[in-house]
Amino acid sequence: MLRMPQIIFRNKFLLPSLPPPGTFKDKKVLITGASGGLGLAAAVHYVNLGASLVIITARDAAKGETAKASIEAQTGTVRKGIVKVMLLDMSTLASTKSFADQLKSEIKDIDIVLLNAGALNTTFHLGAEGYEQTIQVTVLSTALLALLLLPWMKEAGKGRAHLAFVTSGRHRIVAIDTWPEENVLQWLSKEENWPSSMYATAKLLEQYVANEIAKLALNAYGVPEVIVNPLCPGMVKSELGRAYRTNYLLSLAVDLFSNLAMKTTEGGARTLVLATMTTPEENGKYYTNYQSDDDYKLAVQHNILGPKGQKMQAEVWKEVLAILEEKFPEVKEIVHPATK
Repeated sequence: MLRMPQIIFRNKFLLPSLPPPGTFKDKKVLITGASGGLGLAAAVHYVNLGASLVIITARDAAKGETAKASIEAQTGTVRKGIVKVMLLDMSTLASTKSFADQLKSEIKDIDIVLLNAGALNTTFHLGAEGYEQTIQVTVLSTALLALLLLPWMKEAGKGRAHLAFVTSGRHRIVAIDTWPEENVLQWLSKEENWPSSMYATAKLLEQYVANEIAKLALNAYGVPEVIVNPLCPGMVKSELGRAYRTNYLLSLAVDLFSNLAMKTTEGGARTLVLATMTTPEENGKYYTNYQSDDDYKLAVQHNILGPKGQKMQAEVWKEVLAILEEKFPEVKEIVHPATK
């Protein structure tokens, strides 16, 4: 297993190569959370690699248009109509559902959906729907969006579309032994149980969701009709780090660690792009460039792959579906199509 200095070296300096120009010729791509950071950098790569349409989402129209202008300037595609901005606020399930409906009504075919939007808080915030804000955005709204888009992607993507979840390698270190066996999301959403590592915790929950959606992507013969991959770009110097800049010393520490250990968003976004080029045989694989499959499986043996991890994944998935199905009955039809 790699030690931390080796991981840092591989993360910062051993960057994967991008595919050749034209790789995404005529492809249509959706990237959530692309008004800055990794999402914006990934959009630049897709445009440079030939995509005919790159949809970026933002919570604020002005930020979305600024991001669009930046992408067009970096790629020389001003006024060519390749980049499209759509508004998406994942702080509530209703707004996430509205976005999914709008997308499916406006876009007739899709090749890649890259779910990159997330949240990072260093203090407790309860969302409007009663769940901790990071869980609301990273887990519940992300799960809803993926489920609502999955049947559409199977048809619109002609069986070759990719659905990728930007998770985090930090999910590997989350200890689940103190979690309850039931009502996990409610328990984690109580301030007294709120950990400073909620970002990592939410990313483990998102990993559970991605693992389950990879199963739903399979047809009756076990062949994926959408190729689903959770991924980690490694340690990236991005705007998410602003949450830790609560005082001068913390800002200094963030800058020091970022400069020493983290790659640029351009470098990190390469992994996002490559994760949307996986084969059907790689459906469900956790994709990263800094750790071998064997080392990853060893790292998550307890909290994902082992009996306790599998039991927790099943419980979290059950809770997520119960929350979503209560508000949107069509989710049940997507998960259990035989009951239609």
